[in-house]
Amino acid sequence: MVSTRYRTKDLRLARCHIVKAAQRIAQQEMVIGRLRLKGSPSGLAYELLGRLYDDQRRKLDRLKLIEAMVEVKAQSCMSAPRPRGTLAPPLAVVRSGANSLPDRQSRTPCSADVWHPYLV
Repeated sequence: MVSTRYRTKDLRLARCHIVKAAQRIAQQEMVIGRLRLKGSPSGLAYELLGRLYDDQRRKLDRLKLIEAMVEVKAQSCMSAPRPRGTLAPPLAVVRSGANSLPDRQSRTPCSADVWHPYLV
């Protein structure tokens, strides 16, 4: 089996193919309805409709495969470790000289005898 790398553009293209297949099926069903109203034979139209259903089923299977592969790729990219020193750390401690701890304690909404520190 050939290993294929799918991208998000492949996913978009597969979804467009599904929409087109659904439109073809709807059009063929309308043709069959018109033939039935006229009383014309519709055996060939039903054969084409069956082939369209098979084609849509194959396209849906391919879409599911691409979605699974893109999802697995996205999860593996998120869980991969980042190289050290190339990106900023996820959290940074910022200290300001103007806000000292006693100033923060005086601004707490709690009473003076029961003081609980809060995170800023």
